[in-house]
Amino acid sequence: MNAMLQDHPETVRELVARAAALRPLLREEQAATEANGFPTRRVYDAIVAAELFNILTPKRYGGYELNLDDFYRVVIEIARGCPETGWWFALGTGHSAQIASYFDERAQAEIFGFRRNFQAPWSFAVAKTQAEKVDGGYRVSGTWYYCSGVPYASHFMGNIPLPKDADTTGTPMLTVVIPDGSFTRLDNWGDLLGMKGSGSHGVTVEDVFVPEHMTFSFDADLGLTGPTLGYGVHRNPLYSGLFAAFAEGGLSAMSTGLAYAAIDEYEELVATRNTPGRQTLRAYNPDYQRSLGMAVALADSARAITLAGGALYLENAALCARDIEPFTVEKAMRMDGTYHTAERLAYEAVEILVRTASSAALKQDGRLSRYMRDILMTISRGHDQFEFRAAGIAQALLTRNRNFSFPA
Repeated sequence: MNAMLQDHPETVRELVARAAALRPLLREEQAATEANGFPTRRVYDAIVAAELFNILTPKRYGGYELNLDDFYRVVIEIARGCPETGWWFALGTGHSAQIASYFDERAQAEIFGFRRNFQAPWSFAVAKTQAEKVDGGYRVSGTWYYCSGVPYASHFMGNIPLPKDADTTGTPMLTVVIPDGSFTRLDNWGDLLGMKGSGSHGVTVEDVFVPEHMTFSFDADLGLTGPTLGYGVHRNPLYSGLFAAFAEGGLSAMSTGLAYAAIDEYEELVATRNTPGRQTLRAYNPDYQRSLGMAVALADSARAITLAGGALYLENAALCARDIEPFTVEKAMRMDGTYHTAERLAYEAVEILVRTASSAALKQDGRLSRYMRDILMTISRGHDQFEFRAAGIAQALLTRNRNFSFPA
């Protein structure tokens, strides 16, 4: 870590500036990243050189230990250069916060000491997984899909559903952490409409021993009632939060950066192309001005929501870590809703720009076309539609305020 970067605000400004400085390279490599299925080696090496992988990594393991909203600022800048790289970066890099939250000191030292630039996708999309309890740990096998960030990853994090006890109504899970060299990345990504370069491949694991301390169990339907293991290690509330309140934030930041990328492209278009049928630049036409201005307002709103979410996560985690208030599932659901709302605003911004750019600006390999495909993929995840679970917020509110009861 650069010894000059000690002051928190100055560190954040410097890292955001480094991410923004990558924009020309990221845009130059967009087509290659898309064709490759994940960021090119030039992109990966540039992000390594900029020291952007360790923003959320604890200081004791060589990281910056910055706040979640600081991480989102960097994700926005990376996605502004290449949204697909932004997706890969956000979902592959951010989970250092969960490692530092839910694992003990021994496991953290092993994980963060394995490789300087920590990256680990965390997949809940399982198929035929098995965790056989053996002496000292588990023998693990299975296949996981949508492991965004797995190319270049130092580790893989996979969820394995556990049998429910008779008195259990939730969704018990076992999470295993497996180092590079013990899992196989499948060649099964890149044939969807968009986000072709996000590195969201599947992973297989075949009869790998995972030590007990490299696992943790949790119930996805429960909140946190007190400090996590990680808070005891680091005394930082960043490492004492509920993952369900964290999960969508990286994609909210990516979507915000994507909206700004489309704005940049549209700005270039109106500054260099004439209004159809006229000899004046579109920049002087109030219709194009209106479209650009509306898109900027939508992107700025998405950014404000995303950064506020990062700050709120820290606030809720601090209250929980200090035994003042639990970090409830209701809080997590409401934060998740704001992140999805930010993604919707980013989609609306891109839609306005694509719709008014004219068909000539929408060539198959053009950036605006790519951005539209990418934002469609972001908001079309069938398993992750906010509308499908927004009723849960209403149920929690009615239960808490009015003692209503709803079936599990």
